[in-house]
Amino acid sequence: MKTRISAIVLLILFFSVSDTCAAWMKKPELRWRQLYRYDLRQDNHKLYTNYISAGFSLGRNNEAPFKIIPFFEARRNINRELWEAKVLGVEVGRDIFSWLYIGESFKWSWINEDRRNYAVYEKDDSALIQTRLILSHRLLSNRYINLKGFICEEHTFDFEKAGGILNEVSIGLINPVGKYIEIGINWRHIDRIHYYDSDTFEFSTSIVF
Repeated sequence: MKTRISAIVLLILFFSVSDTCAAWMKKPELRWRQLYRYDLRQDNHKLYTNYISAGFSLGRNNEAPFKIIPFFEARRNINRELWEAKVLGVEVGRDIFSWLYIGESFKWSWINEDRRNYAVYEKDDSALIQTRLILSHRLLSNRYINLKGFICEEHTFDFEKAGGILNEVSIGLINPVGKYIEIGINWRHIDRIHYYDSDTFEFSTSIVF
């Protein structure tokens, strides 16, 4: 079922980008996000993540832009003092409505983590595809606060294993601080399909320019 959903998403995005081939490209948005993840179930799974991206927007003035976002992510296990994952990829997506974003990430990952029972570390290089759906809504907006709430669902498919490996759901808040900084907090549930789960609390700061 998830594979079919990913295929439908790809078709939607393909026809969207075809429609905007003649459109103009806006100035890219550069983003550097630092995220701290505290695992409520695993004592030795506190993570620090660096995420760097460049967001390109394609679209005409009267329509929602089509987004192409190359990115690099490095995730470090603080307790075990090792880099658990390094990921290089590109996300393609679009705001279907003001409150709904749909995107598909194509990425290559270098993994050194315990995906099955959190006891044995496994090194693995994988080609992955991730489907992302985000529902968002502005909760409070005034001179000092521009608070937005969101719910995000992500499904990750591993080409080598020919199946899904992760289901993730997160609920959180994002608030800009000044012109170039965003602060976010959220709860996330991670389902490692057929293996163990995690519930995490996450705090992030992003520099956007």
